[in-house]
Amino acid sequence: MDDKYMSLITEYIDGTLTDARNQEFERYVKEGFIDMKEVEALAEFTGRMEEASQPEPSEALRSNFYQMLTEESRKLEKRSSRDLFAEFIQALFSTNRGRLAFGFSVLVIGLFVGNLFSRSAYNGQMETLSSQMADMKEVMMMTMLEGESVTQRLKGVQMSNGMVSKNSEVTDALFITLNNDASTNVRLAALATLSEYAKDSAIREGLVKSITQQKSPLVQVALAELMVQLQESQAIKEFEPILNAENTPDDVKTALRQNLDKIM
Repeated sequence: MDDKYMSLITEYIDGTLTDARNQEFERYVKEGFIDMKEVEALAEFTGRMEEASQPEPSEALRSNFYQMLTEESRKLEKRSSRDLFAEFIQALFSTNRGRLAFGFSVLVIGLFVGNLFSRSAYNGQMETLSSQMADMKEVMMMTMLEGESVTQRLKGVQMSNGMVSKNSEVTDALFITLNNDASTNVRLAALATLSEYAKDSAIREGLVKSITQQKSPLVQVALAELMVQLQESQAIKEFEPILNAENTPDDVKTALRQNLDKIM
């Protein structure tokens, strides 16, 4: 089912559709964009997920799940795998999308484990399992980036490490964070992650365009320093409005000019 209708579907399942949203939902159903059979199946599955106190996977499944989860956890802060696993599950189950992604992944994993007949089949199925885990990680990252607390959003940025070059949706989410997050620290974290992929022309262009979106002197100076490293001449023009603005502190203007003068 098309992901752009997912918000309508989750509101329908939760029973929180407004009159306007309900009319929109019914129109998509009538036009065939939303299949009610699929919606009802998702609603039934979600209900079962919410009624279940805790998933009870097999020992083989538990072993594979924890092993892959541990590998991902090592890329985050140096915290215990038990704490990270708890946050992982909490983030997944905080939204219908997370619960559905987790549920479908468990179903797929169960099918894989139950149908291992040969070594080659096992390898192929484990590759698909790895893909499912990557999808779950993306869902969790997106959920954290939209979290209310700064700490949660910072963890979301951390989780994006290694995913930017492989997933345009992750890249777009980081740019939205860089340009719009209320926290300077979260913006700086997003900038640090994106800067690692600045050799990519699209990401480099996005970083240049983000200059005019920044109000924090810390982020402005950090971007200027990055542009010096990249020797990106297009950045000079983007910084002009900031340098000419009356509300830009003099010491910030000085720091920016000192950096921009280093661009050949």
